[in-house]
Amino acid sequence: MRWSELLTHADSGRLSHTKLWANIASASSTGMFIYQGIHDTLTSETWLIYLGLVGGYAAALRLIAAWRSRPRPQDPPTT
Repeated sequence: MRWSELLTHADSGRLSHTKLWANIASASSTGMFIYQGIHDTLTSETWLIYLGLVGGYAAALRLIAAWRSRPRPQDPPTT
């Protein structure tokens, strides 16, 4: 994987604002998570929120990708 794939659309190669801001949000929340862990201010609530948001975002992306790739009822089966 190239670093540019984190910020560009797979088909066109153009900047994807969705990918850009999602990765900025994930990076900044990871930075704060690490910062709080180093300074012993990390709480169980922060753990739950962080893991829920970062893990939930990844799970939602996979769910959407799977939903988009499933065959539609009106499409004929491929053989």
